[in-house]
Amino acid sequence: MTITRFVIIALCAYLLGSLSFAIIVSKVTMGRDIRDYGSGNAGLTNAYRTMGAARTLFVLLGDIAKGAAAVSIGMLLAGPLGKLVSGIFVILGHMFPLYFGFRGGKGVLVGAVMLALFDWRIFLIAFALFFISVAATRWISLGSIMGAISFPITITIFYHDPVLSAMAFGMAAAVIFMHRSNIMRMIHGQENKFSFRSKKNIERSTPEEEENAK
Repeated sequence: MTITRFVIIALCAYLLGSLSFAIIVSKVTMGRDIRDYGSGNAGLTNAYRTMGAARTLFVLLGDIAKGAAAVSIGMLLAGPLGKLVSGIFVILGHMFPLYFGFRGGKGVLVGAVMLALFDWRIFLIAFALFFISVAATRWISLGSIMGAISFPITITIFYHDPVLSAMAFGMAAAVIFMHRSNIMRMIHGQENKFSFRSKKNIERSTPEEEENAK
């Protein structure tokens, strides 16, 4: 991959990743910023907890679309390596969105889209670990961490490429770093457990009430 192609892939993926649909949906449909509510995270889980299933569906579709678009650009310009590079930068954009003060989500859903498009075997292993962890504990964060940990391991097993393994390790480390507060809450038994019922509703609460409820 030439430097020019690398820059194009990285820039396109980062700008696409910066489209934080949790923030966009909350602002467009409710006139609120989701980062002022619940966990303060602009991600799928907090969207479901604070905005309900209907609005979260738009967040889900938007994040899947941007991940798929970024990986497709990477594949078109540079093949499998381009897919992985685009995956790294679309996740970085999701975590640190240019358009929203560099404060976004944790990159799990976008990372899952990248894995599914990169190699279905790696995706299925990560998803299985995610599902088992969440089923056992109801901690979405633990499932996300376990899926992230599996990525550099499986890519090393399937590809035997030190460059790809190093990139996968960096992506996994970034996702785990973004979950550092969740890890501390899990250690102390204070992490929120997933429920199919949304606990909060932005329309019925204020940022001040959310802060007092934390």
